[in-house]
Amino acid sequence: TRVMATCATIGQAAGTAAASAIDEGLSPRGGYEQANAQLKQALMDDDAYLPWNVRQVPELTAAAELTASQGDPEPLRNGLDRPIGEDGNAWDAQPEDWVEYRFSEPKKISELRLVFDSDLDRKGKNMPCMFPKIPADHGVPAACALFDGAPESMTRAFRIEALDDAGNWQIVAREDSNHQRLVRIGVDLVTNAIRLIPEATWGADTARVFAWDVR
Repeated sequence: TRVMATCATIGQAAGTAAASAIDEGLSPRGGYEQANAQLKQALMDDDAYLPWNVRQVPELTAAAELTASQGDPEPLRNGLDRPIGEDGNAWDAQPEDWVEYRFSEPKKISELRLVFDSDLDRKGKNMPCMFPKIPADHGVPAACALFDGAPESMTRAFRIEALDDAGNWQIVAREDSNHQRLVRIGVDLVTNAIRLIPEATWGADTARVFAWDVR
């Protein structure tokens, strides 16, 4: 498992570097020499872990007023999208708790980026194919029958609400069966405020969110 994880990490870095070099018209060496910082940010934005590096948070996210119904929401925009040492780097929420970005004036939002808790320290089979959406006795691969489902810590259901011109909260996105740690949601809205509301996990009492960006 460790060998596969290492190979996957190297493959992601090599593929992203190649695509970046092509986009910029650079040779492989030129990409390393001239675009290494951008490459690191692209990898971290895709949820790669680069020790001793901090992901750059979007300007819209960094400048907004951030509040929550309970707990400290600031880890959601600290650029560290997983536990590191003694630091949890997460906002912990009960179902129906909310966390809100509020802007000084209406802002256009086109993308939401979220990182949920997939329990990176869990034991056993952690490959994506081990997250079946149907029971193991309904034709899924035999290997998946060894897995009990998504990690209990993963946020299963959540919704996004935006404040409309009349001052009412309107649902702009919703997910009832999330299996992903990194979630990107495209939206097209202009608002003064936007909220994330976790509704349920796959079994844990607390929903943990490592990052929430608005762009």
